[in-house]
Amino acid sequence: MIDEAGKLRALHEHIHSPSKVYPTLADGETVTGAAGAWTLGNFKEIIPINTITEKFSIHHINIEGASAADVFEIVLYAATTEIGRVRVAFIDIANSQSLPSVPINVEVIQENTQIQAKVGTKGGGSDTIDISLAYHLHT
Repeated sequence: MIDEAGKLRALHEHIHSPSKVYPTLADGETVTGAAGAWTLGNFKEIIPINTITEKFSIHHINIEGASAADVFEIVLYAATTEIGRVRVAFIDIANSQSLPSVPINVEVIQENTQIQAKVGTKGGGSDTIDISLAYHLHT
């Protein structure tokens, strides 16, 4: 059990820790849905094991591109355990000026944990979405 001072410290760190992104200074990872509608595709590694060496939490999934106008449900995993999911819809990919950054709430993740993703889409067809993750460290 965390005492009140510990809770305040944790809240302060949560709000004021510098944001980081992964991958940094590189293209996001492409996650592919399954051929069938609302069926998750295969795991795609987003953050390799032993990459983030302190406890961390993910706050946003940055959408960098998509292969089709569709509804995408993105599921994040710590190794193979689901930690959160969000949806994003694209109506007109060709004319999108800016793709969204989608907020997500996850528990604090242990250091050195691999983060993976899966995606399913309303239309199926093995649509893809390119993502990166915004996170911060818990020291």
